[in-house]
Amino acid sequence: MNQYRRFFLPVALIVPLIGLGLIWLLTERESYQGTEWEVPIAGYDPRDLLRGHYVQFRYDWPAVVENDIPTWSGSTLGLCIIGTSPRIEKVEVHDSSRAIESAAALDCAATAKVNPWSEEGDDGLVRDRIYVAQQAARDLEKKLANRELQGMVRIRINNSGFITPLSLSFRPRSDGDGVGEVNQ
Repeated sequence: MNQYRRFFLPVALIVPLIGLGLIWLLTERESYQGTEWEVPIAGYDPRDLLRGHYVQFRYDWPAVVENDIPTWSGSTLGLCIIGTSPRIEKVEVHDSSRAIESAAALDCAATAKVNPWSEEGDDGLVRDRIYVAQQAARDLEKKLANRELQGMVRIRINNSGFITPLSLSFRPRSDGDGVGEVNQ
């Protein structure tokens, strides 16, 4: 009996660790999958020092009114992104419960939906935040306050439709084609 215990005890300890490692690897791999898009931002709250060096901002989705954007994680409504990555031509609200019919009819390149696990909760399609290094924070604040520059956030919409902000960049407001873009 003692010889079996010596064999099974290490196995019983190692198997859960292997399972946790596999879950971590799958989650990590999935976090890098998806499509990247550039979304204009409007309004921002510079760093909130109590929460770290974050820039909080509001998405300025092209061709959609903010009041129409879904803000409830139990909703079947989502945002249909129309365009070719990373350029968004327009965004339309659609019912994801009929995703196949409505997405095909709208020609969605990606679909974003409210992530109930997001820091922003049910407002994740309306506002978000991104961490910035302390060294870059002052320069970033100046660019965000400059009315001649349009802030853009590069996001990744993963296969589940959830948004991850990746980086901020700036371009002149009069420039609609992205030429002259200045990255953080």
